[in-house]
Amino acid sequence: MTVSVGQRLRDARVAQGFDLNTLVVRTRISERYLKAIESDDRSVFPSGFFYKSFVDQYARALSVDTQEIDGEIDLMLSADAPLPLPGQNGMATRRIPPIVTNRRSLRRRTYASIAATVVVIAGCSGFYEWWRHIQFDTRSNSTVQASSKRESARPAAVPIALSTSAPARTEIAAFPPATQPSAGNKVLLDFMAHEATWLSVSSDGHTVFRGLLEPNQIKTVEGRDFAKLTVGNAGGIEVRLNGRPIGPLGGRGQVRTVVFTQGSFQIVIPTKESD
Repeated sequence: MTVSVGQRLRDARVAQGFDLNTLVVRTRISERYLKAIESDDRSVFPSGFFYKSFVDQYARALSVDTQEIDGEIDLMLSADAPLPLPGQNGMATRRIPPIVTNRRSLRRRTYASIAATVVVIAGCSGFYEWWRHIQFDTRSNSTVQASSKRESARPAAVPIALSTSAPARTEIAAFPPATQPSAGNKVLLDFMAHEATWLSVSSDGHTVFRGLLEPNQIKTVEGRDFAKLTVGNAGGIEVRLNGRPIGPLGGRGQVRTVVFTQGSFQIVIPTKESD
């Protein structure tokens, strides 16, 4: 009688004297998914990719040879109909209106923004120079008066040595130094995984990356108008949009679909077909 993959892993766990909680700590996979693996229930996994990845991590945690198991899973998945992508699962997503760019109006807004920026900078510079002049005059008068009093009371000048050393300052950043999109692009995304996280990223409607980011691995994607991200572990990844961190996208193990534009982003919430 052929022993299933789930039964084989369960027998190995029991033989080594481990409970499920021990394997949760070792693999960082929730108990719900581990129970589904042992019972050969693939319906709870977002896709065959996740099922195979979690089984592989489970087997490695028990020092079980994964070569034969991977072959059985590949054969099993090849006989199935294609599973939906993470974040869909048979649910329709809200349609997002296409982003239409009017080059002429965009050029006018750009020129207006540049002109306004120049005016603001010039105004701030003038105010700063005036304020510094007032402060300098005030400090100069106070210094002259104080010096006159000290000179009258002090018999002789005493030289004072000034220290030029300054304490060292160390900055620690999770990301490399922030950069801006290259010429012709408006959207720059930096992804850094804190734990193993699956991503699917498209730029202006074209898929540019789909795969697994290992812990501390960084991926950068650029786009002209917009980019779309589907992540299988929203709590395990940090995202930076045009050099600025945007905060957490969701909880650990949560599937999220997010659309990014130049100055904002939108989490696409799945809805039922009847909505």
